[in-house]
Amino acid sequence: MYLGAALGMWLLPALVELRGPESVFLAETLAGVIWSLLWIRYATDPPRSEHPKAAAAGFGGALLPTNVNQHKVTHIPWKKIMFSLPVWAIVVNNFTFHYALYLLMNWLPTYFELGLQVSLQGMDSSKMVPYLNMFVFSIVGGFIADYLITKRILSVTRTRKFLNTVGFLVASAALMALPQFRTSNGVILCSSVALWFLALGRAGFAVNHMDIAPRYTGIVMGVSNTAGTLAGIIGVDLTGKLLEASKLVYSDLSHQ
Repeated sequence: MYLGAALGMWLLPALVELRGPESVFLAETLAGVIWSLLWIRYATDPPRSEHPKAAAAGFGGALLPTNVNQHKVTHIPWKKIMFSLPVWAIVVNNFTFHYALYLLMNWLPTYFELGLQVSLQGMDSSKMVPYLNMFVFSIVGGFIADYLITKRILSVTRTRKFLNTVGFLVASAALMALPQFRTSNGVILCSSVALWFLALGRAGFAVNHMDIAPRYTGIVMGVSNTAGTLAGIIGVDLTGKLLEASKLVYSDLSHQ
């Protein structure tokens, strides 16, 4: 997902310059169709295999009922899901993560163009660095979490809390520092740090669905991802409204 965002920041501005804005929608549509065909052809449901993490610190123990057979869910405990504090912890984390992510994905190009007066078409591949780093750190975070758990350095719960807390705190600090930089390199550095540690935080909350409810992972994932999508809708729109309101005070966006 984040590799796609990195490639998009690199390729799409050039595509706009060559073929116009409409070409972006056509290119994304074509990519989606191709990927759908590949998914239909090659996606499978492999048998569950044993993994060292499964034996570590009670991995897979459920806080929600597991009275279902292997092939069919006979009863979904919606009440227990909706009133579960661990579920709500994941939901809040998902909302917070995607609020910051969608904010950067949607408004960072605008900040370059209007805030810094830097054309994306004129920038080199450095504009894709923040998302490329997020791609790398998403993988690194998973390895770190698995190492801490399988080596029994930390329990599953403490691993999730540690990575989530460190990731979100550093990302928050980087986002607060970003407006202080008035060069493209400074903004790239701050946004890179923010996305690095947001990605690290994913090793805390994004897999926690399987920790607390292995039989209902898909259900809990659907609930939390709904919150993440709402964050994108609310955050992007709210940011636009804040920018419009700021024009009443500042006539030049680059001075904000």
